[in-house]
Amino acid sequence: MSGLHTERRGRLLQKGARAAETSTAVMAILTVVKAVVGLLSGSIALLADAIHSVADVLTSLAVWMGLKLSAREPSEMFPYGLYRAETLALLVVSIVVAVSGAQILIESFRRILSPSSISLTGVSLSVAAGSAMVSYLLFRYKSRIGKETNSQALQGEASHSMIDVWSSALVFAGILLQNLGLMGAEGIAGLLIGVLTIKVGLGMGWNAILVLMDASLDLGLVSKMKTITTSVNGVKGLHDLKVRRSGPFIFAEMHVEVDSSMPVAKAELISETIEEKVRESINPVDFFLIHAEPIKKDARRIAIPVEQNEGLDSKISPHFGKSPYFILIDLTENRPTSWSVVENPGEKTDKKKGIEAAHLLIEHKADVVLANEVGEGPYHVLRDSSIRILELDAKSEIKQVLDAFMRNELRTPAPGLSPVFIPSI
Repeated sequence: MSGLHTERRGRLLQKGARAAETSTAVMAILTVVKAVVGLLSGSIALLADAIHSVADVLTSLAVWMGLKLSAREPSEMFPYGLYRAETLALLVVSIVVAVSGAQILIESFRRILSPSSISLTGVSLSVAAGSAMVSYLLFRYKSRIGKETNSQALQGEASHSMIDVWSSALVFAGILLQNLGLMGAEGIAGLLIGVLTIKVGLGMGWNAILVLMDASLDLGLVSKMKTITTSVNGVKGLHDLKVRRSGPFIFAEMHVEVDSSMPVAKAELISETIEEKVRESINPVDFFLIHAEPIKKDARRIAIPVEQNEGLDSKISPHFGKSPYFILIDLTENRPTSWSVVENPGEKTDKKKGIEAAHLLIEHKADVVLANEVGEGPYHVLRDSSIRILELDAKSEIKQVLDAFMRNELRTPAPGLSPVFIPSI
């Protein structure tokens, strides 16, 4: 892992930890205010909301501890880092949230059975309204930082803060309706708060369990990785793509298929290109393992420049870029199975004829080019797309050239050089 990548990872985790610290401090103050006013006024809804806020403080602390642990460098005991501490924190958050929701339900049900009047109505309403406003601001703040750092725990905390907004709104409505004479309204508000709280807790807990079990939660992400990988020149296919989350980061591995004739250095370059493109598009990728596997194709497509559109009887052209046509011959298990002739658009251009011809063959998915002479520009274009280039004798017939190819008698030319004599077959 590069130093720059490690530094960026550390900055993200520290940023998430600071957001959790801020949330903890703000929620602690808000909890004390709601608890004091709830006790003095006798409002069960406000006390329920205070209990809910105690859970918020504990969950923010859990998230902070998880992010702090995640920021530690990998060690001999934990070679993949401590990223899952953040997911464990999310699981703790979910349990505390669900339990607090159950407590709120019990207390609210008791208040419905035995309703009582509320004192300090104005103060209670002000605290409920203020709590809703502060919770909304925390939701916006944690949601933004959670997305920037890709912290699941922080995003879960943000969702919890949005529940706090609705919770405080219900408290406000319950106190107001009970003050207007609708006894039991405050208890009903508390019941709704409890149900919402349990729902959020169970949802966060289920997500945390799936992550800890290495579930692949984002099929869209997998599809995006496949698209990026197959767009890289030289990649013939891929399989065994596995993606999992570890805290705020993504770990991935895949097997990439490349041509068996490809040099090792070229295969390594393809792997580096895939990794670079994936990291550019998917920011939280922390660990990416690519296995390059050489494959020997049973079916290959051979491209030969020809002078006429007369199929296998066409005369071989001594020029690559200036050739009027190319014949494309499909070989399966070293036997010709089909062929087609395509017109070369490069012949009609004033410049870069060979480059145009090379792009035509890439478009038609040629595997091998048999040509008398290939310029340096098209030579590199074809090689960069993992298309083999072999030299032929332009005076030979197509069937003779195919026989020489199948007997491995053709050789690779140097780019831009005149053809080397090949004995007649």
